[in-house]
Amino acid sequence: MGDIKDSDLTGLIKAKSSAPLGDAHELYARAILMRLGFEVGKVDLSAGPFDLFLVVYTAPKGDKKLLRVQIKTISSSLQLQAGSRGGIDRTYNSDVKVYKYDETHNDLILGVDTHTLDIYIFPTRFAKKYGKSIGKGKISILKNNWDILKNWNPKYLSNLENKL
Repeated sequence: MGDIKDSDLTGLIKAKSSAPLGDAHELYARAILMRLGFEVGKVDLSAGPFDLFLVVYTAPKGDKKLLRVQIKTISSSLQLQAGSRGGIDRTYNSDVKVYKYDETHNDLILGVDTHTLDIYIFPTRFAKKYGKSIGKGKISILKNNWDILKNWNPKYLSNLENKL
């Protein structure tokens, strides 16, 4: 698809903060998942730790599992924390609101690359090995790796995690 980083023709995304870009990436991820045949549900509470519900498969059995999914916009790295968004509450006096994702918050983080629209499929259980973020180069095997969603089981995820 090429580099689309300069696609904000109206200038509104930069003028209004990054929220419209995040909304666009959430819609994009939902559309791609639906196009691939997955069942996807929108969460209407935008301030929560997940944006979507997604039904994945637990091969080899083929059973279904419902996951809580957080959508993140990424440029050079995938952020593994939340609570630091700007907007009206841009000034912070402490790190009280900032937290790192774990499996109590969501099950999966989908990082949409702002330049290419590639989707990095990052199981939240992997976050414990990393700090506040992880560079795209370190998770390249997760880029558009739809097999993760067709093989959501402990053995497959452990093998994948060991490759990172």
